[in-house]
Amino acid sequence: MAELENILLLQVADRFEKALIGTSLNIKTDDKWQSSTSKRYLTYIDITIYRYINPIAVIEVKNKLRDKFTLAIAKDQVRSSLSVTNARFGIITDNQDFYFYDRNEKDKDFRKEKFIIIIEKLINPEKVVIDKADKISIQNIIYKAANQFLNENTSFLEFIKSKIFINRIQFDQNSNTYFFSDDDGGITSFENQFFNKMFGEFKETQICRYTGLRTIFDMLNYLSFRMNGLIGMNDKSEANYVENYLSRNNTISGERPLIKEHHKTISALNNRYITSCSRIERKDDLTLWRLYSEDATGVCLVFSVKKNNLNKYVLLQKVKYADKNGNHKELDFLKQIQIEVETLTGFKFEFRKLGYWKHFFKAYDYAVEEEIRLLIIDNNDLHKLKTDWVMTYSHSIFNPYIDFSLNSKDFPIQLKTILLGPKCPEQETNFVQIQEMIRRKRKIIRNGGIDSNLDNLKVEISKIKHYR
Repeated sequence: MAELENILLLQVADRFEKALIGTSLNIKTDDKWQSSTSKRYLTYIDITIYRYINPIAVIEVKNKLRDKFTLAIAKDQVRSSLSVTNARFGIITDNQDFYFYDRNEKDKDFRKEKFIIIIEKLINPEKVVIDKADKISIQNIIYKAANQFLNENTSFLEFIKSKIFINRIQFDQNSNTYFFSDDDGGITSFENQFFNKMFGEFKETQICRYTGLRTIFDMLNYLSFRMNGLIGMNDKSEANYVENYLSRNNTISGERPLIKEHHKTISALNNRYITSCSRIERKDDLTLWRLYSEDATGVCLVFSVKKNNLNKYVLLQKVKYADKNGNHKELDFLKQIQIEVETLTGFKFEFRKLGYWKHFFKAYDYAVEEEIRLLIIDNNDLHKLKTDWVMTYSHSIFNPYIDFSLNSKDFPIQLKTILLGPKCPEQETNFVQIQEMIRRKRKIIRNGGIDSNLDNLKVEISKIKHYR
């Protein structure tokens, strides 16, 4: 039976392929989609028809469609595949009868259609038209969800109700999704404003970062501050937290898998660099010493924030944590929008900047960190020392990094204090030697005209004495 189904699938694929010769459409058999981070949620699609990189139709091939039970199962399979891929059209066939579904006609069921008419609809799909009433409905969904989950954030509610908001709601005919239109890819772009206002204004003037002794040695030795690429954080322990949360209970799918993205999207993501810090109140905190400074043998670095250097390519923001019951109101807000927009319109709402905002959400277990993250979008206006590649230690991901001049006048955070950990090796000797290293580096900076400044940098020793 399986062999007969495979033969039928190849026959159907061949029929569509011949009918689509000379068009911008191409087909792929046995297409695999990962709807979340776990392999048990892989979706296998008999045939997917693409326009360039965007799926336009999914096809389920069955042997006997006159069996109502088989047809019902096929309909459920296709609807699931449409939700995962965002394709517009669903097709069920045994190569004799064809059942066709258009998400733009969400109130209608699958209907029998002639093959030649289906081909015409695929080649020249009728444009999805959205009017002001559609945009108002989506705006109301977003406002209602914000009132439900984020009602204490009054400035965010006002932002959603503003006149400019409704004009930013657009529909992408290629990806079949609603989205926020943007002027550019910087932090000040509209969707980034949406997320930034959802998080709230960043008011910290100082932050701290725990790291190893070798790290501060390299920073001083090379007068550099290193940031690592965003994609390298795509590990099982943290970065997939958002995808798992949004896709739990199989209500909606998570992000589009990287392997399905256009190379320009991959390039854009690889121009995002991130580093993690904590609130200044966590300075000299034993728990953080143990967790993030090689069991207190490293250092805690204290930075001052230069808010004038927070521009359209630079973001400092607090991480949002779930509550003790595992509920995350910000993510529930996003999830509610996606569910209700798809229910109302038949199409998803896509948050296109979620690919890097997802790194500002974490589980309750990490709330003690009170983490703050610095995100920089690389561009030609930023002065950098070096960019190159490494393979991440924990998950063996090929990942870019970027080096900036330490305490450059244009950098958003300035190193002010090096705090030696409670178990720092040769603590008193290193205290003296680091001070001497800083004095010598100051001379090198002055004599070489280097864009770095260590004039106000001081060294301290942790006040924690009992941890050995």
